[in-house]
Parts: sequence; structure tokens; C-alpha cells
Amino acid sequence: MDTTAVVVLTVVSIVTGKASLLVGLWLRLRWQTRHEQIRRQQLASVVESMAQDGQMEVLEHRSDGRRVRIKITRTSGGTTAA
Repeated sequence: MDTTAVVVLTVVSIVTGKASLLVGLWLRLRWQTRHEQIRRQQLASVVESMAQDGQMEVLEHRSDGRRVRIKITRTSGGTTAA
């Protein structure tokens, strides 16, 4: 192999590696964004389904063995602390 072929092969290898890395990061970011959108929609639907002065508890079992418990209590008006 002459030096031109080695240089071309090296450059192609580097560019392909960097492009693969970027595609992988983009796919991961896209998946995380979609996952967060679904969670936001679920939470919004839970809040909308609550009665006016109601209380609701959501217990979620995730596939990796973790559990998430959310307890929501709706109160009437009031002031918020800063």
C-alpha cells in the first residue's frame, strides 16, 4: 500500500467513527426527549382526572426494578412561598 491509500483509509476511519458517535448521541437524546414527553403527558392526564379537592396516589413499577410513588393533594387556592 502506498502512503496515499494509508492516509485516505485513516481519514475515512476517523470520520466514520466520529459520525457513528454523533448518530448514537443523537438517537439517545431523541429517545430521552420522547420518554420525557410521554411522562409529561401521563402526569398531565393524572392531574386533569383529579376531583376538585381530591387526592391521588400513583405507584409505578419500572422494568429495571425501581418504583416511583407520587402522592398528589389538590388544595384550594392560597399563597405560595418563595
